[in-house]
Amino acid sequence: MLDDDIKYQLSSHIAKFDHLAISLMPADIQKSIYVLYSFFAELDGLASQVSEPMLGEIRCQWWRDVITDKQAQSPLAEALLEAMAKHNWPAQALLDLIDAKIFDLYADPMDNKASFEAYAGHTYSTLLQLTAQAIDPMAAKQFADVSGHLGVAFTVAKSLTYLKVHQSRGQIFIPSDILKSIEVSDVESLKKFIQFGLGHYALAKQHLTDKVLFPATLPLIRAKLILNNAHKLGDDVYKKLETISPSQLSFQWDLMKANIFKKI
Repeated sequence: MLDDDIKYQLSSHIAKFDHLAISLMPADIQKSIYVLYSFFAELDGLASQVSEPMLGEIRCQWWRDVITDKQAQSPLAEALLEAMAKHNWPAQALLDLIDAKIFDLYADPMDNKASFEAYAGHTYSTLLQLTAQAIDPMAAKQFADVSGHLGVAFTVAKSLTYLKVHQSRGQIFIPSDILKSIEVSDVESLKKFIQFGLGHYALAKQHLTDKVLFPATLPLIRAKLILNNAHKLGDDVYKKLETISPSQLSFQWDLMKANIFKKI
């Protein structure tokens, strides 16, 4: 079992949703996955924590140095290097993740759907794939389609929940070949973006055949609730974006059902 003190320290970095999902994973990998998600949470929060992009870039370079030089300079960095060694996580995957999160620091537009899918592939899909590798390295080799599609679906869901925050910073995460207006409030574009996410979620379900690796998907099944909630709003989606995030209770119920039936 995961030491309670370590579990508390690591889970304090991540959202309650992730904490609950990780607690349902195999006990022998939980610490490593808490570490992985805590590392990601630090990068994910940089845009809201720094006063200018260069400060975020400096922090990203700090993490690159940790991974390339294998010199831990904090408890989380030490724990990440231990997890990398234990599960044979490739350093390049984590370096690519860091590079992808640089996008968050600036107000550059998302070029197109291919760019969005690449961004998702290096971020949330990477979390899925590394978790799968920790569960079963051999089976994980056949998990790329699931992690790819589910990572895109969750990135769409997260982009919707943070759309107005991004808008206040002048950031646009909706791909330019979906957003047919200069305003992210354009309802038809938002509806197409939601369908883009739902399409990838459906493909992830189609490819998820290995039940051994199912636990890896648990943190990201929240995408289904968010995307379905957004879809139901129809033309009111922009006006009511604050209502699309599920409550802790509804997520917990959906998570428990998914875990029992091994279906996302």
